[in-house]
Amino acid sequence: MITIIVSIYNAESYLTKCLNDLRYQTYHKLEIILVNNGSTDASGEICDRFSKADTRFKVIHKNNGGLSSAFNAGLLIAKGRYVSFVNAFDRIESVMFEHLLSLIIKTDVDMVVCGYVEEDSASPNEQVKNYTMQEWTKTQAIQKEINRETDQGFMHNKLFKMDLFKRPEDLRFNTTIYTYEDLLLCVECILKSEKIFYTPAPYYHTFKKRYPIRLSLSTIQQETGLKTLLLIIRLCISFEGLNISKLKGRYIALSIDLLMKTYDEKNKDTENIEKFKKNLYRFKLNELGNQQLKIKCYVARKNSKLCYYIWKLKNREKYSIVGI
Repeated sequence: MITIIVSIYNAESYLTKCLNDLRYQTYHKLEIILVNNGSTDASGEICDRFSKADTRFKVIHKNNGGLSSAFNAGLLIAKGRYVSFVNAFDRIESVMFEHLLSLIIKTDVDMVVCGYVEEDSASPNEQVKNYTMQEWTKTQAIQKEINRETDQGFMHNKLFKMDLFKRPEDLRFNTTIYTYEDLLLCVECILKSEKIFYTPAPYYHTFKKRYPIRLSLSTIQQETGLKTLLLIIRLCISFEGLNISKLKGRYIALSIDLLMKTYDEKNKDTENIEKFKKNLYRFKLNELGNQQLKIKCYVARKNSKLCYYIWKLKNREKYSIVGI
């Protein structure tokens, strides 16, 4: 049996389609755990309706404790031999779990990764030219994940053996982390896996623009992303042939963003300003990979106030409320 855990927060406009995608999978032995994570819209009622119509759906109603607490709540009661994680805003091909289960059994691997489509990406999606499947090394799997142009959704296009989360010690989402928490767990799952298999078939459709905006997170909550990225870098640094410039770039980009937001506060926290400025020197410019980010980091180092004025012009609409 496969357990599918769905994290749900104010997704009423898209939830029914997502749950129907799961209900009408071609593989039927499913346990679908719906975690209503403190929704204030009709998401809870939709979950209850599905559970009454189909006994495979189980519902957990809880206070909003973030993505990590939602998925952990599902893992706590999961009974499947395999597990997958789904965002309520996304769509799933009807054959996804039948095909991924077939692969994970046939290849006897710990996790199977499939291709995905970013439906609302600003840039055109890379077309899958062929469906050549392959076993990945840990280095290949980690490289693929850290190269993704996103800050969430790293656990979604995968099927895991449940044993991964139980041996030799429990793997769980870290509830003290608010950004890059799923990238950290994804890397931990890869490191714990003995074998990983990949199929480029794009069974998972992600809609990142629908995801709840993380602008409401406090500076302290967003700062957990910096600590998480450093932890991931430490986990990855020993892998020969692994290019971690994007991880370093993510760290610098987030540091600059937090520095700019601190400048934007009515009562500027000078300690935070100095701390985020110091972060900009953690890596050399030539370690960042992205040329535009190198220039941005250089300007922020030399004249952070000028960098702020440029940032303010570019984000006038997005950050119109002082103190975000």
